[in-house]
Amino acid sequence: MSHKANPRDRPVNYIVFGLETKVTSGGRMKYLTKLLICGLFLVALSGAAKAQTINAVTCNASDVQAAINSAPEGGTVTIPAGTCTWTSGVTISGKGIAVQGAGTSRVIAVSSTPLTLGTGSQTLSVVGADPGTTLAISAGTTLELEETGTETNYMIGTVSAYNPATGSLTLDITSDGGSCGSNSLSNCSRWLVATVPAAVTTIVNDDPGTSGGLFNITEDTSVNTSVSDLQVLSGTQGDGGTSMDNVFILNYASGGQAILLHDFRISENVNNTEPPSGNGSMIMSYTDRGVIWNATFDAAPYALSNLEAVYLKDQGNVTNAWTQPDNMGSLDTTGQYKMYIEDSDFHAMLMGPSIDDNGRMVIRYSMFDNAGVGTHGADTSNYGQRYFEFYNNVGVFEGYSNGKTFNLNQWIYMRGGTAIIYNNNLPAINSQDYPNKPDINMTVMNLQRSGGPNPCWGAGLASPSGQNYHAPRQVGYGYVTGTGTASYTGASPNPIYTVNGSDDSFTYVGDSDPVYIWGNSRSPLNIGISDYGAGECTNPDTSANYLELNRDYFNGTTARPGWSPYTYPHPLRGGSSSGTPPAPTGLTGAVTAP
Repeated sequence: MSHKANPRDRPVNYIVFGLETKVTSGGRMKYLTKLLICGLFLVALSGAAKAQTINAVTCNASDVQAAINSAPEGGTVTIPAGTCTWTSGVTISGKGIAVQGAGTSRVIAVSSTPLTLGTGSQTLSVVGADPGTTLAISAGTTLELEETGTETNYMIGTVSAYNPATGSLTLDITSDGGSCGSNSLSNCSRWLVATVPAAVTTIVNDDPGTSGGLFNITEDTSVNTSVSDLQVLSGTQGDGGTSMDNVFILNYASGGQAILLHDFRISENVNNTEPPSGNGSMIMSYTDRGVIWNATFDAAPYALSNLEAVYLKDQGNVTNAWTQPDNMGSLDTTGQYKMYIEDSDFHAMLMGPSIDDNGRMVIRYSMFDNAGVGTHGADTSNYGQRYFEFYNNVGVFEGYSNGKTFNLNQWIYMRGGTAIIYNNNLPAINSQDYPNKPDINMTVMNLQRSGGPNPCWGAGLASPSGQNYHAPRQVGYGYVTGTGTASYTGASPNPIYTVNGSDDSFTYVGDSDPVYIWGNSRSPLNIGISDYGAGECTNPDTSANYLELNRDYFNGTTARPGWSPYTYPHPLRGGSSSGTPPAPTGLTGAVTAP
């Protein structure tokens, strides 16, 4: 009697995790179980490799670079607590990793209460540095008071009482240093309130400015690279001692993922040995993508235009900046079309964020403590900024009559492109030292400046003035339909010529894309129209002929049609998000010192 094979025992080929095997039904389940266990083990090993953490031996640059080199794609590099002086930086390129320090001091509030240095009980009135949220301070918390701009004057103590309704904060001071008086920038009347974490990673920047920055990061095409939880202080040698130039350099990569910088503090000249000098940028970004949050940018003493917190000059994605509609607000469907700065604070610097060629930036939920925003136009640059969105921010201005007022010329300086400026608490910049400054200063700089691709635009022409409106890439222009047309008067014998369409040549025509300013704490805001005025052009035109209310900008109650804010907080931060931001709180106005 012949034996017939049971069809359930027939050999079956299986491919499991790329391995092919032949089993019969009798041993199938046991064999498959072993294969599945092995496969899951391999998957676990793969996941562990991706999530692998590499601990730098010390906070020195060489040890941090070694850890970065060892980290796998998607891995984490930790920098231990301690203070290390860097004379050169580290590079992150070709892999997406998270670099994380042990902690950092952050400014959480500011105050304009005059205090006397010393131990014992001190009470001051504070304004939170995170607009739209309640300042969370509990009894027993250790905090440091640092005089804004003269941080050698400090007091450290624990919280004995805090009233969130009134902003009254009482500290039991246990240690202090410095002295008030003629060498103090505010005579101990302007204060930063900063955390004192249990563990801090501090990098002292003694980079002479030739090594390519402290953290030179190129976008990864798969993983968001991030750096967090550390603080950088200026050193005493080379450029590192006088300007915090290129603490972070962010580089564009085709198909790259946004770089994330968060929970950090950068403080210029914390030892206050000399004023800032040179043209420096704490963060130099050559890419429009990125998210920056929970960041403190602190200049000491007050820095004018020679020190910027974040300088954006997109050099990798220029072809779509001026040849596509703007994608403002919720039109940015991926959250990676522009740079976002949120929940951050800027102290004592005329130019916090500074936006240059092709730049697209969102600045929201941030504090500008005697600090402002600047943009560049097609006057020294070839393109100038494309646009920015500035909403739900709070300004703090302290005006004195004793020469101690920081020279804050405006909240926002615009030289080109377009913007929305919405729902901000901005006190008037008005004091005996610096009276009646504009909130927003607009200019068409290349009318009177011999620089950029269109120098001395419209100069030397017969009347009427303004006949060569509009200037390429001026305030209130961008890209909407790509069908813009302009008629210009040429040089003698003054023929009329017409330019059609929008391209990205240096003589860009563009479309009307006005600036919209509405819903702010004071409405309308005070707009100043200024000129370069350096005598570089013969018979120049003036900005007032090129910047007209209700044509190039709207100021008051008119909202930008169709605009709604992008999701907040930014989804790349993780956690819950909401599309409608609340109104900012904590307005501080001008104060006159006795």
